Amino acid sequence: MNIFEDLKFMAKPKYAKWSYERMIRSMIENFFFSMFEYKNFPDSLPKNLCERILLYNTCIGTIKLSDADAKRYNNGLFKGNVVAGPSSPADVPDFYGIGTKFILTSGNGYCGTFDPEDIAIGFNNSNYSGMRKFIYFLSSDFCNALASLRSAIKYTKNHPIYKAQDDKERDALNQLWHKIQDDNGESPDLSITSTNVLLESLLENGERVESNRVLNLSQPELANQIQFISKSVDDLLRWSMSLFGQAIQGNGKLAQQTVDEVNGQTSSSFILPNDMLYQRRLWVERMKERGMLPDDATIDFSAAWKVEEIKYRKEAEIENTGDLDEETGDPVGDDTGEAAADEQADPEAEEKKEGDEE
Repeated sequence: MNIFEDLKFMAKPKYAKWSYERMIRSMIENFFFSMFEYKNFPDSLPKNLCERILLYNTCIGTIKLSDADAKRYNNGLFKGNVVAGPSSPADVPDFYGIGTKFILTSGNGYCGTFDPEDIAIGFNNSNYSGMRKFIYFLSSDFCNALASLRSAIKYTKNHPIYKAQDDKERDALNQLWHKIQDDNGESPDLSITSTNVLLESLLENGERVESNRVLNLSQPELANQIQFISKSVDDLLRWSMSLFGQAIQGNGKLAQQTVDEVNGQTSSSFILPNDMLYQRRLWVERMKERGMLPDDATIDFSAAWKVEEIKYRKEAEIENTGDLDEETGDPVGDDTGEAAADEQADPEAEEKKEGDEE
């Protein structure tokens, strides 16, 4: 829309542009931090810090410190013996190439190497991959898209600039402009006397302002093009949120989509969240086996994802065999419909049934 505004924004000091991206990145991180709900966890395992480790480091390790080490290394806001930190496999690899020991580090210098039975390992997903690049990529693209939208809105405002011949004429123009805009809190003055000095200097043949006396630095007629930039921002938001359980439509919803097609997107959007939840529940089970968590400690989807999960569950009933049957309101496995279809296909059977009833 206005490449100069975009370039001007991008040419700002690196810290200024980084601050925009950091703000957007914080919102994206909060989105992921709010995906899961930790119940009955000790205070020493805060959800947001555990989720940050999983998202950025992929692998999290939980250990139980001795009272002496807990007093030395974890005597602050989240004090306690059970702590978690970034972890990575080490030592001799096993049959699958994974190290037979695990290194755990903390933000205050603690570092230790543990056998698998002494540490509870958890992963962000089944691919053992983090979200760092995705979050940084998304925040950068949002920053650029919003910068383009911001410059487009500014560029399409009506900003005629009148060229004054001297300071006296400039002051008269500014005074008249403030009257029209009601900047002084008074009723706007939309009239001017015919003997005003501005009329004689600005008007051409007494009818309209001379073209060479006005600078047009914007193009208001391009305002209808803003919707295309706005839609790109909306598409980026919809695509990224739909990958992780929030199948939003936004203003880019196609008119020809049916309700079933829109609702059907919920199933595909829960593929990644379900896998992330599965890995976190395995982590919880490992901590319980090592006596780090109470038996009633759980990880589940938070309220916002629970609402979407209910829609997902209602779309189809998943049998123990793994088959997927559409939900019709009849119990799964009920063959009443099939029996009725067979009777309709066999007229002799239907006549025999009517005779028996008589």
